[in-house]
Amino acid sequence: NLLLLTCAFAFAITFWALRTRSSGLLRAHDNDLSGPQKFHEQPVPRIGGVGIVGGIAAGAALLSWQQPEVGRMAWLLLLCALPAFAAGLAEDLTKSVSPSRRLLFTAVSAGLGVWLLGAVITYTAIPGVDWLVALPAGAAVVTVLAVTGVANAVNIIDGFNGLASMCGVLMLACLGYVGFQVDDMLIVMLAAAGVGAVLGFFVWNFPLGLIFLGDGGAYFLGFYVAEVAIL
Repeated sequence: NLLLLTCAFAFAITFWALRTRSSGLLRAHDNDLSGPQKFHEQPVPRIGGVGIVGGIAAGAALLSWQQPEVGRMAWLLLLCALPAFAAGLAEDLTKSVSPSRRLLFTAVSAGLGVWLLGAVITYTAIPGVDWLVALPAGAAVVTVLAVTGVANAVNIIDGFNGLASMCGVLMLACLGYVGFQVDDMLIVMLAAAGVGAVLGFFVWNFPLGLIFLGDGGAYFLGFYVAEVAIL
C-alpha cells in the first residue's frame, strides 16, 4: 500500500509539473542545452523533484496513521531535507543560486539529520577515519561531508533519461532489502516510500525525458538515499 500510494502521488504531481510545458512557466525549464551530462534537444521542465517530495510526504502521512513512530521519523527526514531541496528548487526556478550555496544548504540538511535523526557515521573500516568518527564532532563532520557528497553525485548524473532516478531506486531497494533482513522496519518503510515516489517520477523521465529531477529533486534524492543508508 505504501509503495503504491507514494507512486500514485508522485505520478500525479509530476504530471502536473509537466503542464509547465504549456503554461508558459519557462522558469522551470532547462534552457541551457550544453553540458556533457545533458542529452535533451529542447527545453525540459526541471522540477520533477516536487513529485518525489510530494509522494514521500503522502507516504509519511500514511505511516503516521499506521505506524506513528515510523511516520514521525519520515516527517523529520523530510524536514531535514527541506534546506537542500529548497536551495536546489530555487536554482531550478531562478538560475541564480551558485553551486557553493546549494552545497552549503545541503550540508545544513545533513547537519539537521545528525541533530534531529541521530543519523551519524560511527564506523567506516578506514584506518584513521575510524579514529576521527569515534569523536562526536568528528563523526558529525564526516557525516555532513558524506551526505553532501552523495547528494552532489546524484545531481551530476541528472540529465540522462532515467539514470539518476533508477540509480536512486536501486540503492533504496537494496537498503530496504538489508532492512528486511535485519528486521529494521523503519528502513524498510522509508526505502519503500522512496522507491514508490521515484518510480512515479521515473515513468515520465524514461525513456522520453519529458521532465528531469532538477537540482531540487537531485539534491533531495541524494540526501534521502544517504540518510536512509546511515540510519
